Amino acid sequence: MSLAPEIAAPEIVTLENLRRVTRERALGYGITLIAIGLLEVLWFGAANSALQTTIELGYNSSSAMPPITSAVRVIPLLIGLLLLAPVVSKRARAFVPARIKFTKGVRNFLVIVGGYLIAWPVVLWLGVNSDGALRTMTIPDSATGYVVGIITTVAGGILAWRRLDRSASPLLYTGLMLFMLGFLIWVARGSNVSGLHLQLTGILAASVAAATFLIFGSLSGTLCERSGVVNIAIEGQFMTGAMSSVMVASAMNGTGISLFLGVLVAGVLGALLGWVLAVMSLRYQANQIIVGIVIVAFCTAVTQFITSQVLDVHQNLNGAFPLPVWAIPFFSHIPIVGPILFDQNILVYVAILGVIIVNIALFRTRWGLRVRSVGEKPLAAETVGVSVTRMRYGAVILGGFVAGLGGAAFTIGAGTNFTFGMTNGYGYIALAIMIFGRWRPYGALMASLLFGFTIALSANLNIYLSQLVIPQQFISMLPYIITIAAVAGLVGRIRPPAADGVPFSRE
Repeated sequence: MSLAPEIAAPEIVTLENLRRVTRERALGYGITLIAIGLLEVLWFGAANSALQTTIELGYNSSSAMPPITSAVRVIPLLIGLLLLAPVVSKRARAFVPARIKFTKGVRNFLVIVGGYLIAWPVVLWLGVNSDGALRTMTIPDSATGYVVGIITTVAGGILAWRRLDRSASPLLYTGLMLFMLGFLIWVARGSNVSGLHLQLTGILAASVAAATFLIFGSLSGTLCERSGVVNIAIEGQFMTGAMSSVMVASAMNGTGISLFLGVLVAGVLGALLGWVLAVMSLRYQANQIIVGIVIVAFCTAVTQFITSQVLDVHQNLNGAFPLPVWAIPFFSHIPIVGPILFDQNILVYVAILGVIIVNIALFRTRWGLRVRSVGEKPLAAETVGVSVTRMRYGAVILGGFVAGLGGAAFTIGAGTNFTFGMTNGYGYIALAIMIFGRWRPYGALMASLLFGFTIALSANLNIYLSQLVIPQQFISMLPYIITIAAVAGLVGRIRPPAADGVPFSRE
């Protein structure tokens, strides 16, 4: 009888296995939502029924919606209904010319434009504008807690019962956002009396700005790990990009071209660090985790040295030069959504556009198929003529460039100077976001917004310290708590690329 230990055969991935995993994930998400809903009822609903919270929805837009006379408001309303008709009705779709392909992108475009043209006159009729700004809204705290809690509990119960695998992640993200919203309303309780009104739109806009570098970092990790290389060096690429971008912009007195060059230099240096990671991991087959940690340690030492020996001495090289804010016409005046998504600096738009481009490149192009193949089955890819080393080199260097852009978002994106340690471990959080988003760009975007909300939350609760029962430091811990939950598998069973972190050899 053999005394050798038995090695379990790897589980074969089948459609039945995938269904079982997704159903288990839906069950776990449903139970989580039920627990969150009960907590909202017991916690937020227990507030004094007489307390109310005043929410200020106005932000930095000169007008909530462009003014238009009542007689003319019917025109955009009718145009919006005509655009939405083919989306919701098959009969209306029959009138669409055959040469127009009714793809998912066309449907999304019709929904966005048509929805805007309908919302424009409707909100004007409802009297949303008040002297060119959004009106404030006062709501009862206790009732809001009960409503939010019941909705979350019911959604979790339906998810756990029906095992709605496709709706699991959106429902979980929505439930977490509702919990954060209920928490904000509870913190600002009694604001209609004390005057500490809840600046909801401002917090959400700050969340999107804070999520920018996380989006870049998670996209970098997705590109690298989809090709089979673990990029622990994102934190170092953040540091380098943040410092180099502000130094280039300051050296040229913050002129328009200098800001562009600063962002470009940050990306190039990030790509250079990605090349170092690729050489050590692919050519010399060094341990990828150790190489990444060494790169982070090197960048930490270099940035600390330059900060103390150069930036502290020549402070003119460490100025605060923000990127210009571009308000997209019409869309920036959509109530609440407009200032949050369409009134930001250019790096925010680049990050969101980068999510779309990376998703199309990975899942809709030949290049993306090859990148994913060398991350899953490199030997099979090499057999059919795909150069594993070349594809991994390209993906890691491109991922480094993207991470460098994320570093620029810390300084010239936010309009601040560089301080040592300002990246604060967000490079590692970006890796957790990549895992939370299941190595998919859109998942990374949603997770980045969630993490960005917790960052903005901890930064904007200082004015409510007298009403905040929970220590403010606990709120600052939220991003790291969610990180631990993500990497510990509490978000469900997650399968990384099969060859992720595995050195490739032709032998």
